[in-house]
Amino acid sequence: MKRASLIKAAKIAVATAAMSLTPVVLNAAECFDHETDDPKAGNATAVVGPSVDVERQNRNGAFRPASGDDMFTGDTVRTGDESHLQLKLCDWSTYTFAPNSESAINEFFDARGAGRRRVVNYVRGGFRYSSGRETEPGSTEVEIQDAGVTMGVRGTNVILAELDGFVYALLEGPLRDNSGLTPKGLVQFWTNDNRSVIEAVLKRPGFVVRIGPDGLSEPFRADRTLLRRIYRAFVPVIPEDDGSTFEYAGNALDDSGQGAQEGDSYQFESEERNEKEDEQTEQKPQQPFNDGEDPQEPTDPMEPPDPMEPPDPMIPVGDILPLDALDDFAGMQTSPSGNIFSLAPAVITVDDGVNVTEYDGVVIFQIDIDWQNRTVAPDALASFVRFDFTVSNPDDLTQESPSSFTTPFSVNEEFFAALLGSAAISFTDGEEGVAKYSTPTYVLTIRQGPNDTVMADVSLDYSDTDGQGIMYSVTSSLADLMLSAGEGDLAYFTQNLPLGLVYTPTELEGVSTSGMSILSGFSDSVYSTLNGATKLAGVALAQLEIDFDNRTVGGGSSFVAVAAGADSAIGGENTGQYVALDQAVSFDSGLFGLTFFTLASLSSDPAVQNGQAIIWEPEGLAANISSIISDNNGNHLYSDVELFSDTKGAVTSISDLEVLAVDLGAGTFRYDGTAGGRGIGGFVDFERADGALFFGESEASIDINFANRTLGGGNSFVSVNIDDPSSGFNFAFSELLNAVSFDDAINSVGAFALGAEDFSGSNIDNALFLIRDGSAPGDAADLFFNFNDGDGGAGVGVNEDMLRQNGATP
Repeated sequence: MKRASLIKAAKIAVATAAMSLTPVVLNAAECFDHETDDPKAGNATAVVGPSVDVERQNRNGAFRPASGDDMFTGDTVRTGDESHLQLKLCDWSTYTFAPNSESAINEFFDARGAGRRRVVNYVRGGFRYSSGRETEPGSTEVEIQDAGVTMGVRGTNVILAELDGFVYALLEGPLRDNSGLTPKGLVQFWTNDNRSVIEAVLKRPGFVVRIGPDGLSEPFRADRTLLRRIYRAFVPVIPEDDGSTFEYAGNALDDSGQGAQEGDSYQFESEERNEKEDEQTEQKPQQPFNDGEDPQEPTDPMEPPDPMEPPDPMIPVGDILPLDALDDFAGMQTSPSGNIFSLAPAVITVDDGVNVTEYDGVVIFQIDIDWQNRTVAPDALASFVRFDFTVSNPDDLTQESPSSFTTPFSVNEEFFAALLGSAAISFTDGEEGVAKYSTPTYVLTIRQGPNDTVMADVSLDYSDTDGQGIMYSVTSSLADLMLSAGEGDLAYFTQNLPLGLVYTPTELEGVSTSGMSILSGFSDSVYSTLNGATKLAGVALAQLEIDFDNRTVGGGSSFVAVAAGADSAIGGENTGQYVALDQAVSFDSGLFGLTFFTLASLSSDPAVQNGQAIIWEPEGLAANISSIISDNNGNHLYSDVELFSDTKGAVTSISDLEVLAVDLGAGTFRYDGTAGGRGIGGFVDFERADGALFFGESEASIDINFANRTLGGGNSFVSVNIDDPSSGFNFAFSELLNAVSFDDAINSVGAFALGAEDFSGSNIDNALFLIRDGSAPGDAADLFFNFNDGDGGAGVGVNEDMLRQNGATP
C-alpha cells in the first residue's frame, strides 16, 4: 500500500507542547488578523534545513517561511530531507514536523475568533504534537480517513510517525506540572465518526497504537527497537554548515506553552522505560525492524551509548491510576494480597418524615485487595464497612456516644446484603478506565502515592428505609490511606452489636476475680465468601474460654466449627471445618483498647482467613465470634456466632475415642437425644416459604461402633415434628443416618460434617455432629442440622447434650 494513500487527509486537531529547535523566541501567537479573510493560526518558530516550504491560499507558488512568520488557516506545510519545521499556534500548542512530512492547517479558530476548534490535516511523514495551555477537552482531533480511525488528544505529548505502511501514535507523557486542576492527558481513538464508542485509550508514556490496513490495534508498550525507529524517523541528525551536529536548545516550557522534553534525552528515557515487556498485552502487534537488525538491539555502531539510567516516569502523585498502571503495580507485589484498614468519623441522618436528626458515630473500613488475581474484595466479608453510632470518637472506642443511637436491625440487614454484593470486583471494572470502584456500600479510589507506592481513598454514602418508612443515610470518608501487604485481621460481624457494649480489659477483670468461664453458642448464619458471597444452608458452633486467673482469652477447649450443605457456591459438595482457638492471649492484647481479639492471634490454624472474637456485656458475660475459615476444598466459609455462658467440654479427638473403645469394649454405643432416653429432646425453628414462623421438636439417636470405627448406621435416626394447632400447620419426617467412617472426621477430632447423602431421605440438607467430653471423655454429643420441606421452607434443628449409653451389641 502506498504511503500517501494510507496517510492522506489525516485530519488533526490536537493540543500539546514540543521540543525547541533553536527557536526564535516569541510571545504567544497573536491571532485573528481581521484585515484578511483568513484568520491567523499562529507562527513559524523554527525553520531548519534546506527544504521547507508553504503553500498559501490565494497566493501563487510555494515559498520558504522565515522564523517568526505568521501562519494562516488554509496553509499547507512541507518538509524535505534533513529539514524540520516548528509551528506554535494560537492556543500555544506546538507542532514539530519531521523530515519528509506534509500537513495542512484546515481550520484554527473561526474568522471572528469565537470558536476553539483546531484541525490540522496530516498527509504524510510525522510530527510531534504538544498541547497548549488554552486547550479544551474535545477540541482536538486526528482523523486518518483511509483507516476510518479518529484520534483525539488532550493535555499530553504525542508523536505520529509513519513506518512500513503503518502510522504509529506514541504517547510521550503527560504535561509537566500537570496537577489535579488540569485535564488529565490522554489520547482516545474511535472509528467511523462514532465518538460515543471509544475503542482504545493511551494513558501511559511509552505506549503505542498502530493504525493501518488492518485497522486499529490495542494499545501496547513499544519495545526498544520500535522506540528508536520512531525517534530516528522523527529526529535524525542534521549537520550544520560547519559539520557540527545540530543542537536542540531553548526553554520548551517558556517557548511553547506547557512544554515538552528535549528530543534526544527523552528518546533515551523512553527506551529505558520501555525495556520491560508488558505481560498483559496479548494483542501486541508485530513491531517493525530493519532487515538485518536484531529486533531488541540496533546494530548501528555509530550510535552513542545511553547517557544515563533514568528512573521510570511516575504518574503524578495524587492522580487516579489508569487500569494498566494498577495492573503493573499489582505485578510488582510479592505478597498476593493487601488491605486497607482504618477508622473514621461517620454521620447518620434519620428522617422520619417530620424531623431530620443527625448522630455522630464511627465507621471501620477494611478493604482486601488480591494483587495476584487482580480483584477488590475477593472475600466479600473480609472486606467490610461497619458503622456504629454507640461511640463517636474513632480514636477512643471505649467511650459511648451521649446519644447511644443504635442503627435499626433492618438497616443493618440491608447493609449486610449490600456488602455481599460488593464481592470479587475485577480491576478491569474501574470506572472509565481508571482505578475507581463504586460498590453498593463504598467507593474505593486508588491513586499514585510517593516513592512507587499507591494510596487509596474510601468513602461511604449509604441510605436505606426501614419497615416504618424512616430514612437512614450514612456518610463517611477517608483519604490518603496507604495500602499494606498481607491479609486483613477482621471479618464483618452481622449481629447488631454496639461497640459501646464491648468490655475494656479493666471492665472484663471486674466480671470475676478468679476461675474459668466458658461461652458457647451456635448459628445458622453461614456464607460462602467467594464467587459472589452466597448464603448457605449451614450451621456453625463456637466456644471460647475466659481464664480470669491468668487474664487470658482463648486456648483450652476454644474452637469454631462450621458445616455447610451442598451448594453451587461451594462446588456442589457438603463441606465442613473445625478450627481450634488454641492460643490464649492476654486481656490487654485486644484491638482499640477493647476486648476485641483477632482470630489470627487466637489460633495457629492456617485455615483461619479472617475474624475476631468480641467479649461484651448483655447484663452479664457474652461474646461474638465472626470468622472466615477455609476448608480443604478451597472454599471460604463465613459464620457469626453469639456465645453465652454455657459450660461445655472439649471436643474429643479421634485418637481419644479409639482409646475409649479399649476401655468400653468394642460394642455399639448410642448418643441418645430422644425424649424416651437418658438425654433430652431437641427443638427446631422453621420458616415457611410464605414467611410464617413455626417451632417444633427434634429427636435424634446416633450409634457409634468402635469395632467398625463408624458413626451412624444401625438404628441411628433424626426426626422433626412441627404441629401448630392454631394455624393447622403440620410437618414431620424421620430420616436414618448412614454409617460414616471415623476417617471422615474433620481435622482428626470428633467433629463430623454430614451431607444430605449421609441421610436416607431428602429433608435434611446437612448436619454438624460433635462428640464432647462431659463428666467423662466422649460421654456427650451435640447435633445441629438444616432441613427443608421441599416447598421452599427451611429450618434448623438442635439436639444438645446427647448422652452416651450402651446400645445393642453388634
